[in-house]
Amino acid sequence: MYLVIDSLFCDLKTHLKYLGTFVIVLLFFVYYFHPFLSDPLYLYSTEEIQQWKTLNAHINSNQATSAVELPTAVELASEVRLQSWRNGVAVGDLYPEENIRRVEDLMPYLAGENWQVLFYKPLYLSIIYMNVMLIGFIVLFFGYQYKKDPPQGAYIDKIMFMFLLLCSMEIVHNWGFIKSLEWNAYTQMISVGQYITIFIELLLALFFGLRLRFITSVQGEFYESELAAHPQQVTRWRDWVDNVILSQFFNFKIFNGRLFQDPSAK
Repeated sequence: MYLVIDSLFCDLKTHLKYLGTFVIVLLFFVYYFHPFLSDPLYLYSTEEIQQWKTLNAHINSNQATSAVELPTAVELASEVRLQSWRNGVAVGDLYPEENIRRVEDLMPYLAGENWQVLFYKPLYLSIIYMNVMLIGFIVLFFGYQYKKDPPQGAYIDKIMFMFLLLCSMEIVHNWGFIKSLEWNAYTQMISVGQYITIFIELLLALFFGLRLRFITSVQGEFYESELAAHPQQVTRWRDWVDNVILSQFFNFKIFNGRLFQDPSAK
């Protein structure tokens, strides 16, 4: 978020950029997570969990009196009338059609430890919304770069691209959690997906390390100081990643513009 604000409002003072970053992130965080902040036991009071508790209690009471197998959704819906919940309070019974549909949706979570997927669903949805918001600002960053082409610090665009991939993978992981009907299936899927996330994090650490090495060099210190003092008079730094992309995928003669200026050129 700070990189976005720094790109859009480069003339703004640094402490104001940090303040704007903190305010924007805090507003979105409170908006998406306020139920958990106001009620630490919010996950126990969601509508789906309350309806699951009703079905689970009914099945446990029947199995305690007789060794009957798990009934079908239609049979269960004819025996149990689920309720609609709002703010942790039941407000009325569901219509028969809606009652059958809700029973069918909740049936897979009655087996084993599958209820944990349903229990954590609101939390993971909030995390998805937060990452979607971050992706929106990252897209704004790249859109502004494409439209205005302002000079920026070395490796900043690569770092932002890694953040884009990282947020995207977070959405995939959390969405996969929500859509998993079995707890074991989710744990197996997430164990594979984490390898991709770890690889992206390693690349992110690599680009942070390359930027640190650059800005601590004499050449990098001069470039960054000039970028901060006179950004309109500085051309964009072209690093080794840009060189690889240009040499492998593009004709340099076509893209010989400000975006691909060679800093070593006389």
